[in-house]
Amino acid sequence: MFSRILSFFYPTLCLVCDTKDTLSEKFGICRTCARERNHAQKLADQKERCQVCGQTEKKESSEECEYCNSRFLFFSQVVSLRFRLSWERKVFQKCKFENDRVLANFFALDFQAKIKSLAILPDTILLVPSKDRASGRDYHPAEVLATRLARKWNISKTEQIRKKSKEKQSGKSYFERFSHAKKAFEIIKKDRSWEGLDILIIDDIFTTGATLNEVARLLLLSGAKTVSCMVLLSNEGD
Repeated sequence: MFSRILSFFYPTLCLVCDTKDTLSEKFGICRTCARERNHAQKLADQKERCQVCGQTEKKESSEECEYCNSRFLFFSQVVSLRFRLSWERKVFQKCKFENDRVLANFFALDFQAKIKSLAILPDTILLVPSKDRASGRDYHPAEVLATRLARKWNISKTEQIRKKSKEKQSGKSYFERFSHAKKAFEIIKKDRSWEGLDILIIDDIFTTGATLNEVARLLLLSGAKTVSCMVLLSNEGD
């Protein structure tokens, strides 16, 4: 009741166009902007895309493009909820870098359809570190997704990975991202609790896959049976 009273005096406007409707109050995005996003997504989905990184060019003989085939991947599969089109990029910037926490709900909307493509149902969910308390962001953009999946499957959700490096991946080249990732993370809980588990890594964005690759490698070294990944956005990045 108190939240309804507050919303009357301080309505939640759309974080893209500043209009207000029932959808913007719940997810931070108005109905018009959501329609525009869905239209752009449909146009993108009509193109043939690599199932790993989302690029539109791929070899006819493989589900993966030459870009993804050029790397050794420790994770067995990556599923993205949507591709990073210009609309998604703008909204995601607000969620992650401008601390519009309500948008985390928007990015978790499509998980029901996407989980059908997972080859293996996980035993546990692991969130890749993404909080940035130095900038005032005390939440993970994909935390809502991880919580909903854990509740649906009645499994645990953990954050037993620590980022050791204070450097950021953004702005680095392809080689630099993989080189940096190899020394950027460590497992907090170093025991046999990972042995034999099918683990689903949840992260906010797939750019080169360097972070997911390294976290998956650490989990496999700790005895994990398989490691798959799910991300909010996927595309070759900045």
